[in-house]
Amino acid sequence: MKIIILMFLTFSLSFCNINSKEIANALKYNALKYNIDKKILYTIAKIESNFNTNVIAFVSDKKVNIIGKNIKIKNLNYKNKYLIQINSDINTLKKIAIFFIQKGYKIDVGLMQINSQNFTLQELDYIFNLDYNISKAVDILYQCKNKFKNVKNTIECYNKGNKLGKNYDYYKRFLSHYLKDFG
Repeated sequence: MKIIILMFLTFSLSFCNINSKEIANALKYNALKYNIDKKILYTIAKIESNFNTNVIAFVSDKKVNIIGKNIKIKNLNYKNKYLIQINSDINTLKKIAIFFIQKGYKIDVGLMQINSQNFTLQELDYIFNLDYNISKAVDILYQCKNKFKNVKNTIECYNKGNKLGKNYDYYKRFLSHYLKDFG
């Protein structure tokens, strides 16, 4: 199973300077450090960024186009809006993040897609760091767990914040990936 996971990670990391082994080790290290199941962290990283550390994502009413060297943008249809995904090098992503945050967008960044409501502009120097990003994710999970007390609501809260929906679509997606990868 570990070989399959590492092979999958290798194919998912074409834009990053970080390799699959570094991501796997960082997920394992943070799981041990914070006493959380590494399979939960793995599943969230897979859903949120498909193991891409150099990504920003947000929802917009209109398509976004940024012209620049080494910038890759996807404008995906999402609930009558667009899900914008931007891949680039970390320094470029920091500049793009500042621009969109200052314009009032709530953006998600890095491997675990940490929402800008959960970090300050001063943290942009660290938020793309693998261990920092994962530790922020763990912090969010613990906040959700302390508030909601069960796994289903904790996972849903990770994605939606304190405004849980009624259909638990994120939890269903999480459970599907978790069971597929870990049985």
